[in-house]
Amino acid sequence: MFSQAQNDIFGSDKTPMRNVKGFLDFASDAMPDGDVYLFGGVLRDLALFGKRGFDSDIDIVVEGNWHNLVSLLEYLKATKNKFGGYRLTIGDWPVDIWSARETWAVKQGIVQYVDIASLTNTTVLNWDAILMNWRTKQFIYRKGYFEEIKSRALDIVLENNPNPKGMAVRVFRHLCHKDARKITARAAEYLAAITKRYSFCALHCAEVKSYRRPIIDENVYKFFKYIDAPDSRSIESRFSIAHTIMSRELGLS
Repeated sequence: MFSQAQNDIFGSDKTPMRNVKGFLDFASDAMPDGDVYLFGGVLRDLALFGKRGFDSDIDIVVEGNWHNLVSLLEYLKATKNKFGGYRLTIGDWPVDIWSARETWAVKQGIVQYVDIASLTNTTVLNWDAILMNWRTKQFIYRKGYFEEIKSRALDIVLENNPNPKGMAVRVFRHLCHKDARKITARAAEYLAAITKRYSFCALHCAEVKSYRRPIIDENVYKFFKYIDAPDSRSIESRFSIAHTIMSRELGLS
């Protein structure tokens, strides 16, 4: 389902630094006893929108002798980030590359690493829980992944992450950009909790810093703020109450 969009984005030139395909082929050749995987956002965007909707950094994880690849990354002038991965620009695309066993949730002991499929339990969003082995073109994903993509159902897999404010911005942007057509109760609870942790102004400032053009609607933020409740009412009941309050405020009832 990705083949044509992959060719359009990654290109066909095998020169390592000219396009992403060349770099992935180069990295795979440099790890004959390991594997290189595309992970998360790039595959999510291709699944949801194809090439027209692709506007993402490219995340790559490797399973195998990471230290062999590190020397090559440093030779290519990749810069090390604070979480132990490396960043470099390939063609027009920013690329982040990590050791699968040293990704944040695994290193923190939040997710036990059994094999590469363990990484599908480390993403915040269910839409990001997918990998593709570059050598074999095999996809690895959570159960129900493509059904959730098809129905645009947004869920939260793992709330813990090293950039909670940035992730909150991403989730709200998915809602306000109308990428998501429905969300799970867990995602609604997550967003309600976010409104207790961050003000709308804080999220707006973080969004402008990361994306320049803000799209998070304050009314969407307020809706989830109204969902939060100190009692034991069901999420369905709180949804209904929040809808009533917002309709009244917007003059829709």
